[in-house]
Amino acid sequence: MRVALINAPYYDPNFMENIKFVEKYLRILPPLGLMYVSSIIKEHGHDCLIIDAVAENLSKKQVEKILKKYKADVIGFSLVVPTRSQVFDWAKYIKEKFRVPIIFGGYATLYYPEEIASNDFIDYVIIGSARKSLPKLLEALENNLEIDKIDGIAFKKDGKVIINYPKDFEDINSLPFPDRKSLNNNLYYSIISENRPYSVMITSSGCIYKCDFCPMGKFPYKEREVNKVVEEFEKCYKLGIKEIDIFDDNFLFNKERVKEICREIIRKGIKIKWTCRARVDSVDYETLKLMKEAGCRMIFYGIESGNEEILKREHKGITKQIIKEALEITKRAGLKTMGFFIIGHRGESRESIKETIQFACKLPLDYAQFFHMVVKPGTKLYEEIKKEMGYDYFSELLKGNIKMKKLPITWTKLNDKEIKRWVIKAYISFYFRKKHIPKLLKILCLVLKRWYNHITKGNSSLQNGHFVSSK
Repeated sequence: MRVALINAPYYDPNFMENIKFVEKYLRILPPLGLMYVSSIIKEHGHDCLIIDAVAENLSKKQVEKILKKYKADVIGFSLVVPTRSQVFDWAKYIKEKFRVPIIFGGYATLYYPEEIASNDFIDYVIIGSARKSLPKLLEALENNLEIDKIDGIAFKKDGKVIINYPKDFEDINSLPFPDRKSLNNNLYYSIISENRPYSVMITSSGCIYKCDFCPMGKFPYKEREVNKVVEEFEKCYKLGIKEIDIFDDNFLFNKERVKEICREIIRKGIKIKWTCRARVDSVDYETLKLMKEAGCRMIFYGIESGNEEILKREHKGITKQIIKEALEITKRAGLKTMGFFIIGHRGESRESIKETIQFACKLPLDYAQFFHMVVKPGTKLYEEIKKEMGYDYFSELLKGNIKMKKLPITWTKLNDKEIKRWVIKAYISFYFRKKHIPKLLKILCLVLKRWYNHITKGNSSLQNGHFVSSK
């Protein structure tokens, strides 16, 4: 089978935590989920093409041209946010042009497989991990076999949606390494990254903590084996990748494992810079120094708020004093720091927002990112909101039964526009300080470069029927 995976534009201002400026100009992340899927497909003897329409700035027409040359038997999309987004528009367009099976996967399928599968332009939905279900589905499609007993998929039969939920969570160690060879890794970057080619990685899944606004606490925490993590580092090094961002929710949860990973990276002489995410209550100087020696240059901390009551209410499990101490230790170890903050928490007020902004400006942070609160399915906060509203907003939205573009804000007295204004004010307060002027200049250069490339498309060429960036 010939399978094409399309990373379609996905930004929707109503359901994205970042402001549009950050998403549009300050980062382009590789489609890690599709990269894993591509490896799974190839591992089972099929051919796979990843078309990153986001990174390569491709239109539907340009993707159509690539697909005509590739002659895909099956086309796949990923849906992370459970809304009728641009991804649906792209899938509908592609279905009309090619009339081949359309498969959807991604985070949203864990919660709304029936609603997603009910769309007439979507033929199959992979629920959760594609590790076992997708190869079985491709085999069935290739050989005209029955699909009724395949676990982890949803599909239509006799006008009804059939859902076969997966029986268990996939072991992260059974996954192949992501297919980075099928992408131009030079296309990806973050304003925080300092080296290219740049890529992202996960070394664990799930989380043991139960923050009210985060869905990851619902998934069991599982770690990849040390040798597999180091082997992936090594593969990236051989590919010429110079920086990796580890996307684990808390890379430092098991510090002994982290130390083993670092020692192996040092022993093997893998010269890659990397960053990671961690909780402020999981750091110690000895571990951080070893991480620095192994190539770590920055840690991203989920601080969330500068108000003690909000931290307690959201079950974050940290205090402002713990935050300060963790950042001081990190700086002493020679690592840079970035803090994540959320504006618009449950019970948030103008006073608590001001407190958060002031707190962020006083902390020894090199960077800060301010998100506006986006309520996600699978969180305790959304379960409470569903009870208040009396219906599942995302389910009705996917079905097309409601026309509201935004989830009604019921968890704070502040409205959406005011929250977004506070986010912008937070950015201005943090970055428009004398010590951050060089960062502002860097941001301006990135924006001008993206704008120039967008206008001229001077960084793109058609090679073998596929638009890729010229080196």
